[in-house]
Amino acid sequence: MKFLLHLVIVFIFLNVCLGYSQTKLDDFHKLPRITHYSRADFQADVQFWTMTQDNDGINYFGNNDGVLIFDGERWDKITLPNNSSVRSLTTSKDGVVYAGGFNELGIITKDSLGKYRYTSLLEKLELNEEKLENLWQVHQFKDHIIYRSFGQLITISGTTATLISSNQSFTFSGFANNTFFVQDANHGIYSFDPASMRLSKVFDQEEIDNNEIIGFLPGKLPGEVILAAKNGNLYRGHPGTKKLELWRKVMGSDNADQVISSTKLGDNYLLGTLSSRIIMVTGDGKVIRNSPLFAELSNSSVLNLFREGENVWALLNNGLDFIEFTSPVSHLFSEASIYDILLDGKQIYLATNKGVYYSDLALSGENDYKFTFTKVPNLEGQAWSVQKEEGSILIGHDKGLFELDDGLAHKIGNVDGFWKVLPIPEFDNTYLACNYNGLYLLNQSGSTWNLGNKISGFDESTRDILKAEEKNTYWVCHGYKGVYKVKFTEDYSRVYAVDHFTDQNGLNSPFNVNVTKWKNDIVFTTNTGVYEFEKKANRFEPYPPLNAILDTAYNTRKLFMEQERAWFVQDDEIGYFNPKDTQPKIHKNLFLNLKGNLNRGMESIYPLANERVLIGATTGLYLFDIASALPSQVVPTRLSSISIVEGENKVFLPLNTTDEIELPKQSDILRFEFSAPGMSPASTIQYQYILEGIDKKWSAWKDTPYKEYTHLRPGEYIFKVRSRDLSGMAGGIVAYYFTVPKVWYQTNLAILFYVLVFMAICLLLAYLIRRKIHQVRLKAKLASEKNQKLLQLEIEQLKLKQEKENIRKDKQILEEDNIRKSKELANYTMMLVQKKDIFSETYQGLQNFRKSLKTQTARKNLQDILYKLNQHRIGEEYMNVFDVHFEKVHKDFFKRLKEIDPKLTKRELRLCAFVKMNLTNKEIAPLLNISVRGVETARYRIRKKLDVQETNFLEFLENLSEPAARTI
Repeated sequence: MKFLLHLVIVFIFLNVCLGYSQTKLDDFHKLPRITHYSRADFQADVQFWTMTQDNDGINYFGNNDGVLIFDGERWDKITLPNNSSVRSLTTSKDGVVYAGGFNELGIITKDSLGKYRYTSLLEKLELNEEKLENLWQVHQFKDHIIYRSFGQLITISGTTATLISSNQSFTFSGFANNTFFVQDANHGIYSFDPASMRLSKVFDQEEIDNNEIIGFLPGKLPGEVILAAKNGNLYRGHPGTKKLELWRKVMGSDNADQVISSTKLGDNYLLGTLSSRIIMVTGDGKVIRNSPLFAELSNSSVLNLFREGENVWALLNNGLDFIEFTSPVSHLFSEASIYDILLDGKQIYLATNKGVYYSDLALSGENDYKFTFTKVPNLEGQAWSVQKEEGSILIGHDKGLFELDDGLAHKIGNVDGFWKVLPIPEFDNTYLACNYNGLYLLNQSGSTWNLGNKISGFDESTRDILKAEEKNTYWVCHGYKGVYKVKFTEDYSRVYAVDHFTDQNGLNSPFNVNVTKWKNDIVFTTNTGVYEFEKKANRFEPYPPLNAILDTAYNTRKLFMEQERAWFVQDDEIGYFNPKDTQPKIHKNLFLNLKGNLNRGMESIYPLANERVLIGATTGLYLFDIASALPSQVVPTRLSSISIVEGENKVFLPLNTTDEIELPKQSDILRFEFSAPGMSPASTIQYQYILEGIDKKWSAWKDTPYKEYTHLRPGEYIFKVRSRDLSGMAGGIVAYYFTVPKVWYQTNLAILFYVLVFMAICLLLAYLIRRKIHQVRLKAKLASEKNQKLLQLEIEQLKLKQEKENIRKDKQILEEDNIRKSKELANYTMMLVQKKDIFSETYQGLQNFRKSLKTQTARKNLQDILYKLNQHRIGEEYMNVFDVHFEKVHKDFFKRLKEIDPKLTKRELRLCAFVKMNLTNKEIAPLLNISVRGVETARYRIRKKLDVQETNFLEFLENLSEPAARTI
């Protein structure tokens, strides 16, 4: 990239060629762009002493709070162990940053997590016991790092430190032309020989008039060195011959100001002063004080100057300023919004929303670094156009049509609201004056302009108008109504035909259509690409030559060809391409800083010679240097830090961009922070990123230098980010590989379990659904049956009543039958008791009678009779009959007793039956062939088996089995 302004004062010669006009933009000096940084930005002390830049383009600033580190997006701060101010910083050849303060020196490194750390070298270099005091400067010189304090030089090579003491006081050190210089107060200027580790005197103190030196800078000739003194004297010396001479005096004899810092930029010398900002001295020795180049510095006390490529950092007593000489854009005018530009000879005219401004182009003198615009008086309000026709400057204005003469505006006619004028090819000195409500004839007679009557037959706004191929025919585009083809009579007195075209004639929409000339064709730019009009079909068709270059998804508004470049405005972005290229490439990054600041439909683009272009915007007038905007290399994009948030804890991850990193399983938020240190901090930097594994395409460009992802799914990912600035510089892509592991509930085994559970749930749901369907069907069936029953209910009610009566009668009969059977059972039982008694008495009587018989025969006969009686006595067969009848009356009585105690005998069961029938012991005794005493004993045993008390034994038996009548 070329050194700009050589740098700063070499005039830029611009030749402007537009159409047939001959205009020049001569001797224009470009002002640098200055960016201010205050306490609000860096949040630290505002006094800065020193600065360095590492191999990644990251800036380090030394101030009273420590070291501030700036990567272009964010500020970090580290402090020295003793919290002293940092006066010295430098970067070694291998990229290590060295720092020095009071009794402290060390290095600043960045760990794998992106955190900056300070490491003291005092112990390693065995300097713990040394009284180093303030280390004012540090330099990388050949293979040595050299620190300077008032009392000594500390040279470091590897792990060895060598101390070189001063004769009185080392007041300043520096190197130029591969020679290291140091001033020893009252003793002169010395050079350092790293081979012998000795100092050799180069210039005596008297040769520099006993002044204190603040800078050693390369001279114009080989081996020549410029010594800058604090009092403003510049000395030109030759170390080889040890000759020294006073070259320039920057300060006057009565000036109490001091030079306190210096640097060389191109062929020029910049001197930072205590109270006069920056003084510039050219390589030829021309001193430029109070230069407008530095008028915008935020503080007049410049403590140090640091050159970054072709730009300069000014370290101030109150903040920082970045002076960018290499910016490809200059802001020439900012007082109003620009709608049209005209360059006429040595003047430039601007049509704005506040009127018309003009300025001389022929600039001269060291302070002429910007235009001085003058506003045309009595022409307030919206100006739409400024044109030169027939030697006159014509202005289209909301208040009417004006001629500008000698800085004054004269209205032409009495009609308001003109956009511009358009020459009529068929007539000399005759124009169409394009109005808000149609067209007027305008002609020049001698030096006088005359506005004729309105042309009848067409009343639409004519801001966008172009001559058609047919004679006396014009295309007019309306932003909301579509396209008109207007045909005039031969004398242009009226419009006799108007064809109106909308979305019914091939256009996708009638909105935002503009007409322009492309090569030899008339084309129409729209929201969906470029179209041309097909006469035969009488409709609009897509125009392939331009649609292949310009994306039809965006609205193309302005399009024209100038100096082998095609310029366009598409979706509020300006760009250009070379239509002669086989595959034209779109260039628009240089103009991105104007996005959102263009006057829609009235964009002003004025190409100049020498790769420059003037562009008008809502924020003023800009000059773009296309050639200087072409970057020589792509700057790297860097990851500043990567962190994850787990609940309330924040954990930083390694910045290793080659190995794959595995994230903790419980990661709520993953945050990437990035920067592009190689890009100008004065320019807006944008970033574009993609997370491969989730995103399908790159994100939109954004200003935010970070990206957060929440609750990423398990898997392998690649995060990529790239950068660009709005001055056209592009940044490379940086990638970060990482894996989000599966948690236990996401493992294959867990998934198998989920599948099984899911299948079980599905089966359960299927079962429940089937059951539900069955229930619904059953319910429907029951409802149907119920309905059928209800239909029969009335019919059956009579039957039911009858059946109920029958049941009542049957129940009564059964109850009576049960009572009868109970009586029969009781009678049968009593009969058995009686018969048993009679039989026993009879049998006993016969036994007694037998004993009274005398003859054996009689006894034998009576014995036979007793035998037969005994055979037919009341025995088991009678009791079985009793059991059957008892069970009929008292159903399951014996069964229930057996359930209580299965060991109950048949005799005991019958005893319970007799007790239930309320028979006395005396009545029971003969039935069981036992005595009354035996009955009592048997009852006692049964109560014991059944665990029943005497007082409730009968009640227990009564409740054991309900009467048979109740069960029927």
